[in-house]
Order: sequence, then structure tokens, then C-alpha cells
Amino acid sequence: MTGSSHSSGRHRVAIAPPPWPVHCFLLIMAAVCAVIALRPRPPVAAIEAPIAEAPVAEVPVSERVQVVPQIASYEPPSPPTSADFQLAVAVDEAVGRDVAAAGPDAAVDQDAVAARQATPPPALDEPYDMTVELQRGDTPADVLDEIGIADEDRAAAVVELDRLLKKQTLAAREPLRLSLRPSPDAGGAPILLSLQVRPQAEREYVVTRQDDGSYDGDVTVYEVQPRIVRVATHRVGSLLASGVRAGAPAEALHEFIRALSYDVDFERELKPNAPYALLLEEGVTTDGRVARRARLLAGELQLAKRKVMVVAFTPAHGSRQFYTPDGNSVVRAFLRTPMDASHISSRFGMRRHPILGYSRMHAGVDFAAPKGTPILAAGRGVVVQAGYYGGYGLYVELRHTATIATAYGHMSRLARGIRPGVHVRQGQVIGYVGSTGLATGPHLHYEFHRRGRPVNPLTQRASIRRHLTGRDMKRFSALVREYRVQLRKAPLIEAAARR
Repeated sequence: MTGSSHSSGRHRVAIAPPPWPVHCFLLIMAAVCAVIALRPRPPVAAIEAPIAEAPVAEVPVSERVQVVPQIASYEPPSPPTSADFQLAVAVDEAVGRDVAAAGPDAAVDQDAVAARQATPPPALDEPYDMTVELQRGDTPADVLDEIGIADEDRAAAVVELDRLLKKQTLAAREPLRLSLRPSPDAGGAPILLSLQVRPQAEREYVVTRQDDGSYDGDVTVYEVQPRIVRVATHRVGSLLASGVRAGAPAEALHEFIRALSYDVDFERELKPNAPYALLLEEGVTTDGRVARRARLLAGELQLAKRKVMVVAFTPAHGSRQFYTPDGNSVVRAFLRTPMDASHISSRFGMRRHPILGYSRMHAGVDFAAPKGTPILAAGRGVVVQAGYYGGYGLYVELRHTATIATAYGHMSRLARGIRPGVHVRQGQVIGYVGSTGLATGPHLHYEFHRRGRPVNPLTQRASIRRHLTGRDMKRFSALVREYRVQLRKAPLIEAAARR
């Protein structure tokens, strides 16, 4: 680089030419680029083809880039058969019907079209299933006749089914599961392949068509196993109604209420929304159907100031009874209250009669409850009177001993079989709450007579009859511990209708 000169007041910078080594380097690079540009390029397929793992020095570059993979030979598709043409026509007709039904503005579902094209239509003789419920007065023959089974087949199938049922009558709404096949003749009657009916959970009856056109029957018996379930709910109205809504069978609830009735004052101790739980054992088949209605194993009820528990137990030399957790039988000589009462509406003693309008002795206790609430016999005895009795309305009197009797008035109806001279057991339902006679509303008028004179029923409490001891007490204590856990951890019973 040279120095700068001064002219017109401006500075100029003179750049010296590059030295000769730089010129040589540039010329060499230009020559290399020209050689590379003039070289022939290999096909793309050859570049993408796999190259054998060999040392570069042993395989010339020209040989690697000229390796081109071979292309498979082309074979034209086979011509369509007549079956292919028929399938294409069926698919086009089905697609056309769908498009016509959807309307001109509807979008075409390409996935549905592809599915139709990929799946051939079902065969016309493919079997199908049908379930029909028997209506009141119907028979299996009526059902088979309505769906068009041929007379000969219908008669043969019904004869075989009757042989299996052994004169057992099928109830209304009993489902018949049928397997049918369309007739090979156009417009012909369907062919009955099988008929299944299961009137009991543990037995299923099946009638099947044989290859020669006859029908043969068979019975499948399912094993029944015990299953422990529970009901956990709160009292809304009565214990009975609340428990039924929660899924417990009425029979188990009657047992629970009866066991509590010996020691629980339902009017004073039982509060609204009181929580209670039942532990039940039901029988279920191996495929999950309930075959035996649940029976009560144990129950707990939270009262205003205490919690009571009853446990079912069968001693070594005795019958099944309910006991308290300490091993005392709940059974007393008489129930303290003969029903699951909502509340006491009138007590024993002098009072002003709500209808007659003057004061007189009220010889019993009135339990207000909804019409139809079951009334229990306070103790074992004999029916002395059953029928209408003046202001008592529909009335029942029981004699328990030579000196003790109980009376029940204002019933809406008597229980089946209750008439003079009939023996009843303690806790047996003898009638239902009503408002017959001189009554302003549905309630039970309950009297307790000792030597022919009425006394206050709520004060008549007899001592406990039995206490467990020895091996019975040891087994019972282990059972109580197990039931306490199950009352909180057993699966809840379903509140669905049970067959």
C-alpha cells in the first residue's frame, strides 16, 4: 500500500494489487470447480440405493454411483368376475338409498361408504335372536304362533318344553329367548332353532332343534353361592319404607323391626333421619343372578342417646334367634311396641275424646302410622276375636296366658288367616293400620289387659329369656366382631327390582 496524496481537499486511498501467490491460488480453485461441474451425475435412485459396506479404497467411486436397483416386473390385474359385479351393484344400491334418505344437502360419510364397500351384505339365511315377554294369559305356544312358526315345529317345541317344566306355569312378563332362521322359501315361516326360558335363577330350560327337524330339551342347573351385602340408609318416614327404597327386602326389614321392638321405644328414642344399617346374606348363581332373597344377619340403629345392634345366631341346641352383642336374647315375653310406629298420638290414661267431646279413660296407647303399616302380635297366643267391634272398628284380641291379653283396634284389614281360634306366634303380622271405627285418622289403638283390666302397655316389660354361654358364646363373639366389620365394608345391595 502506498501513501495518500492531497488534491481538492479530499483524501484518496490507493489499493495495491495482490501478490502473485494469491493469483495462483485463485486459478487453481477455479480449475477444480470446473472439473467438478463437468463430471456426470448419477441417477437419484442410485444415490438412494443401499451401498455395500466395503472400504472406499477397494471400490471405485464410479462403480458405487452406477449401481441401480432393478424394478419388479408389472402384471396387469385379473379381470373382475360376475360375483364382483353383483357385489358392486349391491353396494351402489345401498349407498344410493342412504344418500336419498339423507337428502340432497346432507354430507356424504366417506367412512360409511368405505365400510359398506369393504363388508359384504349379510346372508339372507343368517340366524337371529329375539326376546319376547309373556303377557298375562299367554303361553309359549301363543308366542310362537304370533311370530309365525310352522304348526308342526310349534307343537313339537311346546311338547318338549312342557316335559321340562313338569306342569310349572310361567308367570307374566317371563322372557322367552328365541333363536330363529329365515325360511329358505320366499315368504315362508321362520324356523325355530332354540327356545330358552329361566323361571328360576338356578334353572334354565332350553329346547333345541336337531338336524332331523325334531326338538330336544335340556336343563342347565347353576350352582348357588352365598354373598354378603349391606344396606346403609337413614330413616325417612318409617324404617320399613326407607329400607325398601334402599334395596332391602321387606321380610328382612320386618325381622329387624321385630327384633328391635322388644327393647326400643320407637316413639321416644327413634328420631327422624336416624341412620341404620343391615347386613344381609343372599344366594347368587355362578353367573350373578339372585336365586335366594336376602335374609338378615345383623343390624344397627342409631337412637337419640344410644346405638343398638341385633345379631342372628343359631345355638348348638336351639333355633335361630336374635341376640344383643353381649349374648342376651332380644326375645322378651311381649313386644314393647307392636309396630314400627311413627309416634305416639295418645297415651294411656284420662283424656278428652277427640270425637265424642268429653273426658273418659283411654285404655290403651295410640300409635300414629300410615295406612297399611303392618301390625305385629305382641306375643304368642290365640285369636279370641277378629272383626268389627263398635268404636274400635276392625279389631283383634289375642289371649296369651290365663291372665294376659292384648287388643288391636282401628285396623284397615286383617292379615290372611287371622280368625278366632287361630294360634299366632310373637311378631306375626295380624293386620294393618287403618282408621275404622271412631278414629280421626290412621293409627293403631293398642291395649294390654292383665286379669281382665287394661294397664299401660309401655310399662309391661318382661325379663330376657336366654343368655349364651360356653362354646356358643365363644362362636357368637367371633361372629359379632366379623359382622361389625362387614356392616361398614360389605358391598351395598343394589336397589333394583329383584326377581
